[in-house]
Amino acid sequence: MTADGRRRRAPLRTRLGLVLVVAAGALGAAALPAHAASSGNEITRYDAQVDLAADGTMSVALDFDFDFGGDPGHGPYLTLPTAQRFSSEYDRVYEITDVQATSDDDAAAPADVDLTEENGWLQIRIGDPDKDDVSGVHRYEVTYTMRGLVNAADSTNAGDELYWNVIGDQWEIPLADLTVTVSGPAAVDQVACFAGSTGSGSACDDAVAEGTVARFAQGVVSPGQALTVAASYPAGTFTDAGPILRERWAPDRAFSVTPWTGTAAAVVLLGGLGLVLGRSRQRGRDEQYLDQVPGLSPQDGQPGAVGPRDRRTPIAVHFTPPPDLRAGQLGTLIDERADPRDVTATIVDLAVRGYLRVEQVAEANVVGRGADWQLVRLRTATAELAPYERTLFDAIFDDRKRITLSELKTTFAASMATVQKELYEDVTTRGWFRGNPSTVRTRWYVAGAGLLVLGLGLTVVLAALTHWGIVGLAATVVGAAVLVAARSAPARTATGTAVLAQTLGFRQYLATAEAEQLRFEEGEDLFSRYLPYAIVFGLTERWAGVFARLAEQGRAVAEPTWYVGPGYHVGAFWLASNSFGQAVEGFSAIATQSMSAPTPGSSGSSGFSGGFSGGGGGGGGGGGW
Repeated sequence: MTADGRRRRAPLRTRLGLVLVVAAGALGAAALPAHAASSGNEITRYDAQVDLAADGTMSVALDFDFDFGGDPGHGPYLTLPTAQRFSSEYDRVYEITDVQATSDDDAAAPADVDLTEENGWLQIRIGDPDKDDVSGVHRYEVTYTMRGLVNAADSTNAGDELYWNVIGDQWEIPLADLTVTVSGPAAVDQVACFAGSTGSGSACDDAVAEGTVARFAQGVVSPGQALTVAASYPAGTFTDAGPILRERWAPDRAFSVTPWTGTAAAVVLLGGLGLVLGRSRQRGRDEQYLDQVPGLSPQDGQPGAVGPRDRRTPIAVHFTPPPDLRAGQLGTLIDERADPRDVTATIVDLAVRGYLRVEQVAEANVVGRGADWQLVRLRTATAELAPYERTLFDAIFDDRKRITLSELKTTFAASMATVQKELYEDVTTRGWFRGNPSTVRTRWYVAGAGLLVLGLGLTVVLAALTHWGIVGLAATVVGAAVLVAARSAPARTATGTAVLAQTLGFRQYLATAEAEQLRFEEGEDLFSRYLPYAIVFGLTERWAGVFARLAEQGRAVAEPTWYVGPGYHVGAFWLASNSFGQAVEGFSAIATQSMSAPTPGSSGSSGFSGGFSGGGGGGGGGGGW
């Protein structure tokens, strides 16, 4: 059927090609359910009565005797094609409705009807699925209505025509004593009938026309053979003759670019991306104080002009971290994420502040595996700890004195999520972000995923049913753009940007300071004080290397008291250049892994111009089940 709902008549060469397609009916057999060939079943009498209405509708009544022989079963089954290839662009559709069945003895041979349509075939099962011992010979009557089989007059046939495979080549059992009667709305001009293997031009046993009635007969049709009849009527006999066509799916048509589809896709794509970009710039862009030196905020109570952050603003080096702020907080501020590394840095920070001690209890083997550390509680949590620090401390020790990182692998995943959640709440409460970064990002991810799924679903539906699949693809791209934008959706406030400038300045200091540039009091453990920040900045080994070089130069460098391990004790921490940095980096990596580890047919040609068995429309097969 064409796009405007009208039937379309096939060109002559197309319809002749379809004869060959239908003649090769075995191609459709692959789509049929598999049935074991039955050696005991056969049909000993088969009568088909067809009433052709003026609109081309066929009322079919099948009356046959089914002999179960030595193979009792449920009953017979029929397979009828509902769609067959018509051309490269269209399928010919057969509309089959009102299927009913009866038997001569409903108790002994039930005639329940089960219909299954799949891959262009309608299977009609007759019988009770719970009764599989029907035997003997039983008479069955099957009726149905069919549209789309009558062909209109064209250059190959002067009149309208029924060209019908009464018996298709899919039958698995033999049929005998076959008769076909076709009654039409006008006198029959001519008849033809073919029997035998698909493609055979052999005539059937009998074919006659008597006024408006055409009669056909065939003694035997063996399994795999077909019986095809043709009856021609004056042109215009049928008001609705011609194939019912359904467009075949093809990528180039499903995603075709036309003025309409292209415009709609452009509106969805450009409009959607515009909304995403506008929302990102409006809600996802950092702010900064416009009348302050980068890193500074207005004095309490003083208003300050605020505008979008200029990322080109140079960052001044800061020799100390922002006052009264911890490494975990600053790590979350930098990348808008409470990473496991931020939590690991907090553990080291707690150790430096005297709450716990880190002890290496196992060294790595030759392949670099097997290293393990033990965390030892030195005192209880105090009020000076931030909520996320207290949660972390309590979750690690949980009323115990010590625990190894390897033991945390099986217990800490849920606690890690809680600590990260409280870190997000901490930086949000401090006014560094417009909204909780985790919540904001999650909303964008949910919206993006929803749009992506909607776009994919829309693409499938539009591509399957219309030519507008490109519009669905445009919606899919918009959804993907939202997912990409979600990564940078959290936005810092002007206060947050000021703290960020100080943090980045301090990171620059740790990344560039050389040993001779460091200034600190004798006995002051500057290394340990700044180590948690170096961890979140990814500068652990470099920071340790600076102090190792100081020790090599003979400078009095304080030795950490919070770390114990093979070769790392008072007087030996800085003997090997940067070895302690490697040890701390190893601890950081293993701690991060441990705490974040998860718990464990269509012929349109004529039967009178090169007709043959199996060349008509319809057909199918049948047998016993």
